[in-house]
Amino acid sequence: MRKALKIALWTACAALLLAAAAALALKLYFTPERLKALALDYTARNLGREAAFDSAALDLSGLSLHNFRLSEYPDFKKGEFLSAETFSVRPSLRALLRREIKINSISVSGLKMRVTETRKDTYNFSDLLKPGAKPPEEKRPGKETAVPPLAISRLKVRDSGFTYVNAAGDMTVELRDISFSASGISADALFPLESGFTLKMTSPYFTGTIPVQLKGRVALGGWNPEKGKAEIDKLSLSLGGVKGELKGSLSNLLEPDAKLSASIKAFSTSDLKGIVKGLPSKLLLPEVDLDADFKATPRDLKLRSAAFRAGPLKGSLKGTAAWGKRLTYDLSADLSLQTPELDTGDLAKKLRQPAIPRGIKLPLAEIRAAVRLRDGTAQVSAFSLDCAAASISGRSSINFGGPSLKASGPVKVEIKNLSKLAAIAPALLGEYALSGSASAQLDYSYSAQSSVSGHAVFSGIGASFSGHALSSAAGALDFTKDSIACGELEGKLDGEDLKGSFQVKDLTGHPKAAFELKLAKLVLRDAPPAPPAAPKKGAAKAAAPAGQFSFDLAGRAEAGAIEHPNLKCGPASLKLELTGISEDLKALGGSASFTAGPGKFSELLALAGRYKAAKVVLYPFVILQKSSKLAKGLNLPDFNDIAFDKMEGDYTFDKGVMTLDKSSLTAAVADVSSSGTIDLPAEKQDMKITTRLKEASGVKMTAPVAMLVKGTFASPSVKVDMKSVMEQPVVKKGLDKAVKEGSKFLKGLLKK
Repeated sequence: MRKALKIALWTACAALLLAAAAALALKLYFTPERLKALALDYTARNLGREAAFDSAALDLSGLSLHNFRLSEYPDFKKGEFLSAETFSVRPSLRALLRREIKINSISVSGLKMRVTETRKDTYNFSDLLKPGAKPPEEKRPGKETAVPPLAISRLKVRDSGFTYVNAAGDMTVELRDISFSASGISADALFPLESGFTLKMTSPYFTGTIPVQLKGRVALGGWNPEKGKAEIDKLSLSLGGVKGELKGSLSNLLEPDAKLSASIKAFSTSDLKGIVKGLPSKLLLPEVDLDADFKATPRDLKLRSAAFRAGPLKGSLKGTAAWGKRLTYDLSADLSLQTPELDTGDLAKKLRQPAIPRGIKLPLAEIRAAVRLRDGTAQVSAFSLDCAAASISGRSSINFGGPSLKASGPVKVEIKNLSKLAAIAPALLGEYALSGSASAQLDYSYSAQSSVSGHAVFSGIGASFSGHALSSAAGALDFTKDSIACGELEGKLDGEDLKGSFQVKDLTGHPKAAFELKLAKLVLRDAPPAPPAAPKKGAAKAAAPAGQFSFDLAGRAEAGAIEHPNLKCGPASLKLELTGISEDLKALGGSASFTAGPGKFSELLALAGRYKAAKVVLYPFVILQKSSKLAKGLNLPDFNDIAFDKMEGDYTFDKGVMTLDKSSLTAAVADVSSSGTIDLPAEKQDMKITTRLKEASGVKMTAPVAMLVKGTFASPSVKVDMKSVMEQPVVKKGLDKAVKEGSKFLKGLLKK
């Protein structure tokens, strides 16, 4: 026992002496000057670059360098590739005795590295990866000597940075304030690490700063990064006020082959202020969840699959994107969105966006789309919108890569329930009591100007307007952006059978409408007058518009009967060929003709004042009413309230002036015909109204008496045509023979 203790003491003393001798030898041999010379010689011979440092120390505890710098290839004249303020390596001597390379710790402070792409697939470190020019050694028979394994117990990097610049010089990626720590590092096994840094990116596609925190595990693949892999437990990052987290795994540390899951917390567009231009402010966006499987390289991204959800929006994405001299991409996406019931008034208040229109109640709807994005084009192979009221589906081809947007495709629209569709805008459409269904198929295109054409079918259409009720309407429409045509329309108006057709051309310019209508009975009711708008205080008088809306109208209409508080009559027909119809009627031209009767009318001025068409057609008879009252000496019947057998009119128009080619009234009390002109814009007339009284009036005329009517509609001037009076047979036979038959008549004339 004593002998063993003595051997141990001597062994310990020998070891201490050996260690002291080794330390002394290291200090005497590896002087700072020698270390510097060896390091510089090594980098020159093996790396082909220049190196420099302020000081170096080597002892049994390890190696340390201060202010180390490594040049770009081949020397510092080309710049600095890598630098470190302090670099320290602490190896394990015990492991060396076991033929193992184990490093207790490596610490680096102030590490800076700049990687630049000199040309495609070539970088400023590519020369360091080239194999040496040594001739291959001949393999000797026998057992090969294994390379000693390398392990690092602890690695720590702080206050460091990394910069990458692409060959074009328009993209720069900087990692600032890098902190990094890892333990149990080996060539193959996974080891834990933690890191934090700030990513700053400047490129044509994105510019911003992103703080990043990382925790996970890495395997170095036998010191070959292409065979390495990583497991990310948590990667936290933020952009502006937008925060996200990521986790997953990847292989190949140089060109990651990854499967990652990411989530972005709910945020407002105000959080991206200064980063993304043109976004509306204070728009709340939901949390986003993403699962992606992709391959990334410095040149491109191959997205095998990606599934995402953002509130009611969900979808999938796959494809490729590459960035070289220009950005190219080929991505396919399937999207679906379920929108909840929504009142735009509540939305505008919540988002504080006054531009959002109020009073719209959006129903629950499902929106789907399948899209392929490829280098400035979007091929929408299918899209659809479906709700209880209507559905829309179709496909589209969009080109947004040129100087102007181009788009085209077919669309199918189905209105399932018109009343539910009207409920979307109750303030605008509620009063019309819409009902029925319709469907349409159309093709559209856009290239500087839009173009639309299609065919629509409708049935069971109902609506209320101006006191009228349309029901059971059915038919078909052909339409374009500028025209609409209905070849056959059937239904009921106020319960009476209605048939017809119509077409309108040049809708966006000067509309030209044509129609054919047949109605069993037309009932006209006066709508209640709209309440006068209260004038705004201090409001300036509105200037007259530079031009007013006008249109052309041609067609025929037949009614089995007409009923109005001021007019009741039997069959009526109307034919119009009018141009330049406008509010002031100054450009009115063309012709109009009508027949109606038998019937009865009263106070036609009220009817003409409410209906533009009635004003044009019936004004000769309105003037007859006024003139008959003024010509008191003729003892004319009260044309304000008269039954008639027939009314006829045949008019021509030129610049608002109506020429009475024919205007006649046949009644039991009198026959009346009118000729002359009426200036509709100025509301003036120059007419001759000829009246022949019949026995039913109480006065019988064997020849007509004429009135000359001038002045304005409001204040007409009426004079009896004395020539027509003198042509009366009773006047021609002399006053002596006319006493019995015409004394009353002549007395009335002399009173005027």
